[in-house]
Amino acid sequence: MKQDTWLRAQTAVMAGLALICGAGVVLSQRPAGLPRMNPSKMAQRQLVEMKDRLKLSAAQEAEIRPYLDELNKRMAEIWDKAAPGAPFTKEMMQAMHEDREVTARKIGEALTVEQNAEYQKMKNERRGLGPGSPRGGLSRQ
Repeated sequence: MKQDTWLRAQTAVMAGLALICGAGVVLSQRPAGLPRMNPSKMAQRQLVEMKDRLKLSAAQEAEIRPYLDELNKRMAEIWDKAAPGAPFTKEMMQAMHEDREVTARKIGEALTVEQNAEYQKMKNERRGLGPGSPRGGLSRQ
């Protein structure tokens, strides 16, 4: 009887380890077949967040909207080039980073000094770099 219980415990532990290892592999890859948000909806969501938090004027909103639309369109194009289930290549990651930086610069030019300070906080929070985040503190820049 003890041997049967021990065998069941070993089997449960091995199954748990297999699940954990499998989850790590799955999470490190681009999801295959999962729907992604429409680029224009993504841009709209970002704009709403910025409008609320930065108190954008109507003119600023009109200036920033095309930047976000274009960024999200480019991100979707890069995402679509990646093979389902495969991680993004270094080149893809670099292109996404550069696109985000160019867009952030354009957005920054449309903001006041106070809005820019809050915008930097928003970006750091999104990257997990805000105070109290797991990666902690200040931006890597």
